[in-house]
Amino acid sequence: MKKKFYINSNTERFFSFAVSLVLILVLNIVIAKTLLTKIEDNHKANFISACDEMVEDYAFTVDTRLRQLESRLDLFYAKIAYKNLSIEKIQELLLKEQPNIKDPFTQIVYADKNGNSWNALGHYYDVTDREYFEPIISGKSTFYVSNILESKEDGLSGLSFVRPIYSDSHEVIGMLMATCPINKLAEYFEKTNKRFAIQDKNKKLILHYEPKWINWVYSPWKYADKTLHTPERDYHVKESSSTDGKSVYVFYRQSEVAPWTISYSVPAEEFTNLERAQKSYQNFLIEIIVVVLSLIFLLEIWVHSFLERHQLLSTNVDSLTHLWVRSYFEKEANKLLKRYPNSKFMLIDSDIRGFKFINQQYGEAKANKLLFYFSKLLYENTKLHDGLLSRDYADHFCVFIKVSSIHKAMHFFKTDLEKMNATTKNYDLPFMPKFGIAFYAPKMQDEIPSVQLLISRASFAKSTIKENALQQFAIYDEKLLRKSKEENFIETHMESALLKNEFFVMYQPKIALATERVVGAEALVRWQSPELGYMPPNSFVPLFERNNFIIKLDFYVYEQVFKFLRKCLDENEPIVPISVNVSRNHDKPEKFVHDFTTLLKKYEIPSKLVEVELLERATLDKNLLREITVMLQKEGLRVAMDDFGSGESSLNMLSTIPVNILKFDRSFLFANDAERGTLDETSESFIETLVDLGKNLKKETIFEGVETEEQRDFLRKIKCDQVQGYFYSKPLKEDEFMEFLKKHR
Repeated sequence: MKKKFYINSNTERFFSFAVSLVLILVLNIVIAKTLLTKIEDNHKANFISACDEMVEDYAFTVDTRLRQLESRLDLFYAKIAYKNLSIEKIQELLLKEQPNIKDPFTQIVYADKNGNSWNALGHYYDVTDREYFEPIISGKSTFYVSNILESKEDGLSGLSFVRPIYSDSHEVIGMLMATCPINKLAEYFEKTNKRFAIQDKNKKLILHYEPKWINWVYSPWKYADKTLHTPERDYHVKESSSTDGKSVYVFYRQSEVAPWTISYSVPAEEFTNLERAQKSYQNFLIEIIVVVLSLIFLLEIWVHSFLERHQLLSTNVDSLTHLWVRSYFEKEANKLLKRYPNSKFMLIDSDIRGFKFINQQYGEAKANKLLFYFSKLLYENTKLHDGLLSRDYADHFCVFIKVSSIHKAMHFFKTDLEKMNATTKNYDLPFMPKFGIAFYAPKMQDEIPSVQLLISRASFAKSTIKENALQQFAIYDEKLLRKSKEENFIETHMESALLKNEFFVMYQPKIALATERVVGAEALVRWQSPELGYMPPNSFVPLFERNNFIIKLDFYVYEQVFKFLRKCLDENEPIVPISVNVSRNHDKPEKFVHDFTTLLKKYEIPSKLVEVELLERATLDKNLLREITVMLQKEGLRVAMDDFGSGESSLNMLSTIPVNILKFDRSFLFANDAERGTLDETSESFIETLVDLGKNLKKETIFEGVETEEQRDFLRKIKCDQVQGYFYSKPLKEDEFMEFLKKHR
């Protein structure tokens, strides 16, 4: 009887480890082999797709340039079409416009419907044999780009861009042609690398990286079609040879504007080298992957166990949505940016419009349920594009996707958004998401690439649609970049600008219609920046309202106005009440009224010389407006409701806010497009109703924006008390206002 052999615990762990390792190695070999094959196929597919996108993008560029040339031709076309001009008039016009012709056009030619053409120099030709004659004269084409033609004047090669000319009865009576020498056209298009070419319908080269081949016939189409297979789709190319005799695959697109073919030639040896290189290191990679994956797997188990035992494992997952938290998302996204420095990326910042209201209206439980539902929708869409997704905070989510082209990315985004909107309509709570989008491309060298920068840009883009309930997304572009930089400049200089008195006050006179005399003025702030120049209030006030700097600026204006009034009183100059505006940001009535009246008393200004204009906003509670109004009136100040009836203010507020003056918005005077500022019956009736309402409520009425005599006469007829506007005067500086006041008091 043989003695049994017992395995101790250490040996058992050793054998268990060995068996596990062998299983892991075998599994990794299978996975690595499969993965490498897939990587090889994907790499080849990406290479083919990139080649196809190159020709697609360049074809789009060519069509864009052709449409620009069409627009240039339209500048001359607009001066002839539908006017039934005589031949002599047309020739005079062509001669007059000859100096305005810009490259690549060299001259503009007119031809009648019989094919008789002449240019500004008086040279005549018959163009009935030209390819464009019949399509244009028959009305089949409204814009024709020809193949390469030989000029009947000098025999040089060129192309013609042709539009039909119509009579005032919309009949084709001739055609307008812009001639373009082929060398000029080649200069007009963007410089191309040695792989691009453009050919006309006759296979003649219009554009080639070697100028010697231009106007030569090059026809890769006599060779066989070849299909390049990828997992996603098949690509049909031509297997041909290039002008230097090398075997190439030709990717091509047809122009949508001209009878041209845009081609992109890729040497066949690049495909061969790609396959050979991948095969050569496949076995080596398998060995490395097997060892590395095994070690990483075992090390990861040990590290994970160690961190769990010592409670050092930090959470990277949001507890509500089970998505990544922002810090981990940023880390992984920045890894992708570094790993693929020559790739394009798309960052989407999303939230739910009015989520705070939803939270207050329906409670936290339902709001959290909505967040989870929205996160699942985002996850399903992100997964389709192999993107990264995180919950930033509250209802904010970030998506990061590697994209092949910006155009395709936006196409997929709009498609996904339509599907999402169709789905959200069926949810228990009504909600609408909004999105800010930012792209990164290798050519963008203005900033060091980082996902934090992209999040900031996408968030800024999203903030631009905050007030637009119908717009769901905005894209960060050069325009927003300029706006962002300008707003950043304004924010960094606003304090110093205030200290340096760069802000100044202008006064727009208020005229009593009964006497045609100045009875008041409105104080309006302007900014003269040494760096940005003169700036109207709409370029900085909205920003100041967002960052709350408007409160400081308001009191700066009040003090400038009070100084001006004090000066007039001291020098015994004529004086009228000045009205000042109160922004929506003053949400503490007691503090505002206290600070305002303290400043008023500091300069010893009688309260009768100051009026305060309020603007009702949805963001400002009516109770606050009432408190401010009542407190100001107790101090002897008169209060006006600005832009009354424009939508910012409503009729029912009159019962709660006892203002003294109703100031009507200028938009009522321009409700129709009639000439000379005349109003239709509907507009007149509505304005008269508003003024009568003010009279019945014993309020003074004033209309702003009066620009014509007709408007003034109508408002005088319906007994409006006062007006202001450019008909009488634009806003004036202090000295200008004093001169105006002396002439019209």
